[in-house]
Amino acid sequence: MLCQTVFPLLLFGLFIAIPLLVPDRFPQWWDRWWRYVVPLSTVLGGLVMWLPQQGKRLSWSGRWEFRDPAQGDPAQEPATGVDGPARPPHTRLRVLGYVMMLAGVALTTVPTLVLQRPDITPDWVEPNGFLIGVTGLFSVLYGGKTLKLARTRQARELLSRPIRRDAWLGSLLWVAAWLCCLVGLTLTLGGLSVMMEPLDLAWWQMFLTLWTMVLGGFVFTQGRKTFLRARRHRSRFVPDHRHLKAGSYVLYLRSFREDEQQTALHEVPLPGMGGGAITGFLVSGASAEEHLAEILRPVGPLVAVGAPGERLPHVGAVRMYLPHEGWQEPVRELMRKSRLTALTLGTSEGTMWELAEAFQLLPPHRLVLFIPALKKAEYQRIRAAAPRLPECPRWLDTQHRTVIQGVIHFAADWTPAIAPVVDDYGNVKSNLFTAMMPALLPAFTAIEEYEKETGVLYG
Repeated sequence: MLCQTVFPLLLFGLFIAIPLLVPDRFPQWWDRWWRYVVPLSTVLGGLVMWLPQQGKRLSWSGRWEFRDPAQGDPAQEPATGVDGPARPPHTRLRVLGYVMMLAGVALTTVPTLVLQRPDITPDWVEPNGFLIGVTGLFSVLYGGKTLKLARTRQARELLSRPIRRDAWLGSLLWVAAWLCCLVGLTLTLGGLSVMMEPLDLAWWQMFLTLWTMVLGGFVFTQGRKTFLRARRHRSRFVPDHRHLKAGSYVLYLRSFREDEQQTALHEVPLPGMGGGAITGFLVSGASAEEHLAEILRPVGPLVAVGAPGERLPHVGAVRMYLPHEGWQEPVRELMRKSRLTALTLGTSEGTMWELAEAFQLLPPHRLVLFIPALKKAEYQRIRAAAPRLPECPRWLDTQHRTVIQGVIHFAADWTPAIAPVVDDYGNVKSNLFTAMMPALLPAFTAIEEYEKETGVLYG
């Protein structure tokens, strides 16, 4: 609630109240800081868009924290993961999160300090005060993410181990990605502040400044991609699918050809250019599969069978690897033991087989289908083999750059219901996580009611 309404209103109220509360000082402030109004408005506008999304994520996780019906005690920890109840939060991550937030708060006070007491600040601080404040803001945001990770990094982490011996390279890439993002932020906002200077710039200076901003956006985007690659180097895998406790995970089935699209970084406009100026620096750096893993996390950790021979696994679902021959029986066992099975529709032979088996092995409450950017002819082909699917939706279109366009869930009598993830223009509503929330709400409600009635977590 705070992230969705209170914080954006406070930011807006503070922005309006400054000239009203200090009318005698406002002319001096404006004369000195007017060139920073556009960058500051960009950051505040981004926060107003970002904070409601975070509020929705927190409310979703808090509402749908599925528990073991057999325990009966709501005070118990969620019964997910291999070893049952969750472990205590990671103390080191909590300490790191608090340190980052305190350091960030200290850095955000630098612009105010420069404004109030320029005589006590070093010479290099005054021209860079705004950038130092923005750096502090990002430190606060990442500190909050670290605290969230400390709270949720529990036994949901399946019994797994690093898939690569060079997992340490992921840490180095993480540092490089952070530096790229910081450099990109400095170039873009620095160029923007130069263009707002009350000076007559020559045409070549304006041209150079503009391309500096574009370069900053490119460097920032590369930093986001490096973050994703760093996570891939640190990915983990389940050594044996038989180690998975029944009812402790969500099984994710899809065609291996979907991996490259569903695990790619969401592209955004260059920061500092048009709409990207507002959202570019605060947009999620997660892939579509990471969004899926996060939105399904209240039911259990997302696990998937990895593509044979892949050297650098994708992130999102925790991978496991099956033999090329005889993989069908382990997949059947994984379906039976899963708390929920999510399947992305496709026309490949393996995906069609998995869909048919899911209809035979699973109750309707434990199956959710995702509709990717299929052609209508492809959907009709799938429906001909699986008559339980609903009619082809009119909004299905391969021209839309959306990874998941719709969600199908089933009532107790296998009556299908379809919910779009795209709007009337074919665009994702906000980001993928919040766009899928209303689509998955009925499915989550059905799972909760089914488990309360039956008292079982699978089958």
